[in-house]
Amino acid sequence: MTTQNTINQKVITAPAFVTESMNSAQQIVTKPIDKVENLVNTTVDTFVPESQDEETKKSHKTAIRVGSTVLVLSAFVALLNPKFLTRFSNKLKTLSAKASNKADTNDNFLGKIYKASQNFLDGTSKILNFSNNINTVKDEGFKWLCIKSRLLKKPHELITRAFDAISKKTVINSYESASKKVSSFNETLTKYAERLTPSERKAFDKKINEIKNVQEYFSASNVEARLKTQEDIMSNLEKNSIAKMKDYFKGYKTPNKLEYAKNNLGYWAEDILAPERERIDKEGEKVISKILGDGKSQKGAYSEILELLSSHLKPEEQRALDDLLKTTTKKINKAQINECAEYFDNKRDLMLGSAPTDILTALFFLGVSGVAIGRADTKQERISKALTGVFPTVAGLGVSLALTAQLFSGVKGKIASAFL
Repeated sequence: MTTQNTINQKVITAPAFVTESMNSAQQIVTKPIDKVENLVNTTVDTFVPESQDEETKKSHKTAIRVGSTVLVLSAFVALLNPKFLTRFSNKLKTLSAKASNKADTNDNFLGKIYKASQNFLDGTSKILNFSNNINTVKDEGFKWLCIKSRLLKKPHELITRAFDAISKKTVINSYESASKKVSSFNETLTKYAERLTPSERKAFDKKINEIKNVQEYFSASNVEARLKTQEDIMSNLEKNSIAKMKDYFKGYKTPNKLEYAKNNLGYWAEDILAPERERIDKEGEKVISKILGDGKSQKGAYSEILELLSSHLKPEEQRALDDLLKTTTKKINKAQINECAEYFDNKRDLMLGSAPTDILTALFFLGVSGVAIGRADTKQERISKALTGVFPTVAGLGVSLALTAQLFSGVKGKIASAFL
């Protein structure tokens, strides 16, 4: 019997690489939870004296585990935000294009590795993009339920408008900040312009006036008008997105379903808006390039001004102006990205009903934490669960929603939302 059991055990034992893969996947979740658990254990010890009662100790450990798990899961929800996935997917596309170029220039084994990398990156990008369709269906479904309900329609609209107002204000403020930086830089440059020859000063003044003309593009009224244009572009987004979804499932009835799915793993809402988004991006870049250049043939007004001044500057003065140009460029580019990329994506998601469902997700996790506190038997245990469950979750989800509304996207924003 012992021999037979040994044989059976060998038959059902998974290969080593499968076991390792499963362990790795498990660690993705358990490692962050363990780290958070250790951190909050220290925090709880500071505020809540350790009890000698073994049962109470056990309850505290359970509370900490629940709180840590909720916090980490809330971070994962933030990472699965459609906006983040779109950004990440675009990065994968860029890497895929680079791998493709490398594959074309290498006929050896290395070229095959680059080709395999390209295929992997393309496939991952498509899957992430298609997952956004699932989020869109979720958002639109909840929006439809709210609109049909007299009780929920107004709150849904108010939440969406509030998020949109915060996002618009963020764009306007970023341009205002950029404009102040431009004005300050212009003043500094004008001080050095006293050293120029008359002909050089004439060319200098012409370039400064060009920069000031571009500053009109930064004004709040002009920014608001451009954001209104984006809103008009998306007026039929929901209807077109639903039509795209219906077309997809209609085409899915074809015999070769797997091949059809592989060839149609796009993000419908993004695909619909792609031409207009590209146009908006190019228009913004065209205006900004007048003062910053395009990185190719066009130098930009600031570069031309620094060339005029270069022979009249000391090395340390040249370095100081170069540093000021870098900070000014950063401010201008950030404002342009906020308008043409960040706000565009955020507005698209809001039009599809993302803000209320984000809040609903947050409330779900708060509910999980509330249940954990409600099950506590003592005041000490409730304090422990509140410290390790509700407070971190409220902070994490609250910051996540705030950062999203303020167009603070990407990995940095998600890390902040998870651990602040």
